[in-house]
Amino acid sequence: MVAHTASVAHAGTTSAGLLVLRLAAGGFLLPHGLGKLLGWFGGPGIAGFAAELQHFGLPSAPPLPLLLAALQTVLGLMVAVGAFTRIAALGSATFLGVTVALNLSHGWYWMHGGIEYPLLWLLAHLSVALAGPGRLSMDATRRGMAHGR
Repeated sequence: MVAHTASVAHAGTTSAGLLVLRLAAGGFLLPHGLGKLLGWFGGPGIAGFAAELQHFGLPSAPPLPLLLAALQTVLGLMVAVGAFTRIAALGSATFLGVTVALNLSHGWYWMHGGIEYPLLWLLAHLSVALAGPGRLSMDATRRGMAHGR
């Protein structure tokens, strides 16, 4: 009986930990997407984001900046609430992987434009993709409803 109680307690703390990780990972990505999409939080807006893409030598013709900004926003929200979590977190990790690749030439430290910060968030999203959403998520709610719970 003790082992069962420990596993139940562990499942609860694991789900709480995954909730915190998802809220942090998605919650930190979301304002970056909104900054690109709507210019919120001091972000560049679509025109500024297009200029950033062009600066890195990436395609920047419409509607690509709009689609990428919307994708980043939606993925951040999906990870935060735990909806289609594994797919959303892998998509977010891919998005962040491009950011890491674009900043490799600047070295490690983010304060010098390096990869430290985006790599941290890439790994956080990868962790969510690997671990799953936990019980405190939209995915768990959807599965419970599908199984009549």
